[in-house]
Amino acid sequence: MGALVWGMTIWAEMARNGGTMFGPWGTMLSEGGFLFERVQLTLTLIILALAPTLTADAIARERRESTLNLLGLTPLSPVGVVVGKCAANGLRALTLWLAAIPVVTIPFLLGGVSGRQMIESVVAQFAGLTLGLVAGLLGSSITVHFRRALALAFVIEVAVLLAAIVLYLCFWTGVAGLNRWLGTRLPIDAVIQVGWSESAFVNLPPSLTGSSRFNFAWTLNLVSQLLIVGVIGTLVVLFVARRVKKLWQEEPPRPETLELQRQLTQPILFPGWMRQRQRARLSRNPLLWIQHRTVAAALTRWGWISVVMVIWMMIATTGGWMGGFGSGFSMPMWMGPMLLLGGMAFSAAGGFRVERENGTLELLLVTPLTTGHLLQSRWLAHLREFVLPVGLQVCLAIYVQGLWRRAGVDFERFNWWLIMSLLTLPAIGLWRGLRARNFVTAVLSTMFWGLFVPTGATLMFSALNNPAYFGDPALLDSGGWRFFLETRLDWGVLPAVFQLMIGLLALMIARRELNLRQFAHMSVSR
Repeated sequence: MGALVWGMTIWAEMARNGGTMFGPWGTMLSEGGFLFERVQLTLTLIILALAPTLTADAIARERRESTLNLLGLTPLSPVGVVVGKCAANGLRALTLWLAAIPVVTIPFLLGGVSGRQMIESVVAQFAGLTLGLVAGLLGSSITVHFRRALALAFVIEVAVLLAAIVLYLCFWTGVAGLNRWLGTRLPIDAVIQVGWSESAFVNLPPSLTGSSRFNFAWTLNLVSQLLIVGVIGTLVVLFVARRVKKLWQEEPPRPETLELQRQLTQPILFPGWMRQRQRARLSRNPLLWIQHRTVAAALTRWGWISVVMVIWMMIATTGGWMGGFGSGFSMPMWMGPMLLLGGMAFSAAGGFRVERENGTLELLLVTPLTTGHLLQSRWLAHLREFVLPVGLQVCLAIYVQGLWRRAGVDFERFNWWLIMSLLTLPAIGLWRGLRARNFVTAVLSTMFWGLFVPTGATLMFSALNNPAYFGDPALLDSGGWRFFLETRLDWGVLPAVFQLMIGLLALMIARRELNLRQFAHMSVSR
């Protein structure tokens, strides 16, 4: 519904300006087609975001509960187990389509939505759903911990999407060469332009859509997408089934594996100082030592530093990257901060999740450790994980702002919000995590209270402070929503202030609930 309102607002703005929206070959978009495109794009992104979460714990949970070996005693084959997990969660994902039917009906009734557009959107969403589900299964078969499996599932999803795109381009490159060699004159360029255009669902010219060559090429396009997704999904399912078969006979690690792991994780520089530092940390705060003693914790911290460095390398080497220096709302300005904000919310929502799953949180609450020690350890663990990437992002933004000031790009907008999120999201995540029975709900709730509520409060405060905030005529004369995002929404101080208020309230509530032992126990699912 948010996508529908967003599309209707943009369409009304274009109508007031006297402008029109054109698709490929100069065809004008109808209001229904324009709204349908926005709704379907949003639904596709939601499917890509939620599909890996459905299967990221499918096999890992069986391993944690020691029930995977019991499945090996049943007549089920490894492939049957994997396909069953994927199909069951796929049926759950179909509720996204059911929920979208009432919203999709509105653009359909407005007119301009053809059956071809409906089929194209369904195929694209089915492909995204399939790749997301198999990515979650692959991540779930590699590690036992749900948070690691979920993070790995998203990385694998990006990898399989890139692989699917590469195979798609290779396929159509071959078809185009064969088309020229045979002289069949299939309108391949027209079909590809529709599939990759920003306005993908348009009313095509009847002279083009009525030809048998175009219909054949269009059908071949959809079939190629399904075949590529089917091949990738089948290969992943077979690999996961092979992993499941090995896990049925899971054995302790070999001595060679343990020796290699010891060599890779042994400190090279100043080993004595490192051991002394770990002992001091263990004596000073055992909970903090427990949360950061593993190699995965160190890899997570340095992984976020690598993400920030890669984004800024793209900015430096591509002249702003998808927006350029002349754009005040270019992608690199917000991509790094948004990824860090999402990562901090993901990490904050997982506070004491393992302790709640195995029941040790109740034991911690009856030890000499006070509630203040628990909150302090969680805050310090979050700070150690993100202080370096956030500090790197802030320092690079300030430095680049001085270099490229004349270019008109404001790289400093998110700095205050990033710093305040680093300080307050642990309390907000712990507060929402204590209320949630599964991890996904905790993450979504943390993002809502820690990120979306401060943004909404910023808009409301600005609108009350300036009655012409949303009705300034300059808004329509300077690029619409782009101008609004650049000039009307303060991404810095105001969200940080509102987030600080929510963080203090969350800290008091979390402390009270820990003292009273009022928190939800983890469900057997996620």
